Amino acid sequence: MKQRIKLAQAIFADTNVLLLDEPCTNLDVTGYKLYNQLISTYCAHKLIIVSSNYLQEYGFCKAQILISDYK
Repeated sequence: MKQRIKLAQAIFADTNVLLLDEPCTNLDVTGYKLYNQLISTYCAHKLIIVSSNYLQEYGFCKAQILISDYK
C-alpha cells in the first residue's frame, strides 16, 4: 500500500518531469495495472524517465536508453 501511495504522490505532483526508479517494486498484478492506468491517464503531457530492468515498468515509453549500449 505504501508503494501505491508513493506512486500516486509522484504522478499527481504538479510537475512536468516524473522520475521513477523501479516504480513497481513490491506491487502485485493489480498494482501494475493501476500504475499503467495512472500513467496513461494522468501523465500524457509529462516527461517520464523510468529506471528499471522490467519491461512492464517502462513499456509505455516512446524512447529507451540502454546502458548496455554505452559500455
